[in-house]
Amino acid sequence: MAAFDPSTVLRRSSQQISCNLNDEIAILDLDKSVYFGLEGVGAHIWGVLEQPHSVSELCSSVVDHFDVTPQACRNDVMSFLASLREAGLIEAVE
Repeated sequence: MAAFDPSTVLRRSSQQISCNLNDEIAILDLDKSVYFGLEGVGAHIWGVLEQPHSVSELCSSVVDHFDVTPQACRNDVMSFLASLREAGLIEAVE
């Protein structure tokens, strides 16, 4: 699958449920019955994705909340989003 475009709008998949456990997010993939755990920046991105957001909005939010340069953030966020998509936890909004 191709990399995300900055204007691509993403949302959480409907095939998962998640909850906060202290400073960690626990996500259960309902199709595969597999748990995922997110902390730090990953947990922040998951929280932002409670509502659909574009990739560029996600990157801006990370830069605003964490000590990271926009370029490094973009690369890391793209990689993280690709892993979430591969796991079936997020999807693009048509």
